[in-house]
Amino acid sequence: MSRPRELALLLLAAALARGIVLWLGLTVFWNTPELSHAVQDIRTWKPFFTSAQAGLVPYVDFSKEYPVGAGLFYWALSRWVSAEDLQQTVLLHALVMGAVDLVNAALAYAILRRLAPRRALLLSLLLSLNLTILALSPLRFESLLTAFVLLGYGAHLRRRPMTATFFWSIGCWLKWVPVLFIAAQEWKAGWSERRRWRWVRALLIFLAVAALMNGWFLLEAWRRHGSLRFFLAPYLFHLERPLYWDTLLGVGQLWLGRLAWEKYASFWTLPLVALALVVRPSLRFEYRAVLLCVAAILVNRIYSAQFHLWFYPFLFFGLAVEQAAGRFRAILATWGALDILNLLVFPFSFAACLGEIGRFEPYAAASRGGPWTVIFSAAIVLRSLALVLLASLLLAEPRTGIANGRPAMASSRSR
Repeated sequence: MSRPRELALLLLAAALARGIVLWLGLTVFWNTPELSHAVQDIRTWKPFFTSAQAGLVPYVDFSKEYPVGAGLFYWALSRWVSAEDLQQTVLLHALVMGAVDLVNAALAYAILRRLAPRRALLLSLLLSLNLTILALSPLRFESLLTAFVLLGYGAHLRRRPMTATFFWSIGCWLKWVPVLFIAAQEWKAGWSERRRWRWVRALLIFLAVAALMNGWFLLEAWRRHGSLRFFLAPYLFHLERPLYWDTLLGVGQLWLGRLAWEKYASFWTLPLVALALVVRPSLRFEYRAVLLCVAAILVNRIYSAQFHLWFYPFLFFGLAVEQAAGRFRAILATWGALDILNLLVFPFSFAACLGEIGRFEPYAAASRGGPWTVIFSAAIVLRSLALVLLASLLLAEPRTGIANGRPAMASSRSR
């Protein structure tokens, strides 16, 4: 099949699937507990929309727990949102994210065509139609983050690391995770390419983007109020964020009672991420990016189902150039099981478990749990084991003739 026909098929399938999911969500499943939990993230933006529509400025006059990039997007969206009408808000949000998803599908397909033309359509379809993205992309803003991740990786693939850093730096102000990709890129450059000081240029680009994205809000907050209270609120919020129940530690408390040491889990994540950054220096960049995301979420106190969308693109980019058919099938099968378990955890068994125990609290599963509580708990444990298995498979990557984890390019000049 020709490239234009493959792309047309991909976009048609992605658009049709999203249209069906949106219609089902707004009609058949609208009043179900599962959808009620799934739309909770959008519901929490209502005060933001109301404040913005009253003429207040985010991070200056009020706050939200996300960085300024996310606030800028929702500030713009507030012009068209009917804050009191949740269905209208969900519809508008889903349409915008659906449009971004189609752009992302085209970007990912172009990258996959460059990496492995014969696998491009299959992997693009899986990346655009997996269960997690179909269920949660309309209700979260991971699609925006993915767009900058893909733009950055496209530049990285063309040997333009500073352009990649620029796009990933913008993405950091939607959610922090792209900073891991910058670190992986510069670690690879310092270790494998002996570009010991290139990280300084990357840092300067990151700081310049940070100043550009945050500077006006910071100065305006000080000018209007003589205080940075609302500007700093998102970061202070995460320092005090409670344990989420759909995590390994959360399930532990549901069955075993309060675990006094769980508050240190975020600190355990730091050395795990550092290990993922430096382990096996020859590991290709794409798999390193996956490992970093896995390390960041595996034992954390927060593990939202949409976090998988952070690393799915890199997993498929790495798969595209897998030469051993057995490894390709094993990694793909592990990913498939992981994706099913992810959606089983949230929103399906999450909602059913909560229906059984009434509220999440220590010992709730042991004292009031039923079959769905067991399924919810088992799915979380199995999801974590699948992540560990996936990481193990990626770390077992054999040495190949692929340069830097991808087909050799005509030029290795770093710009």
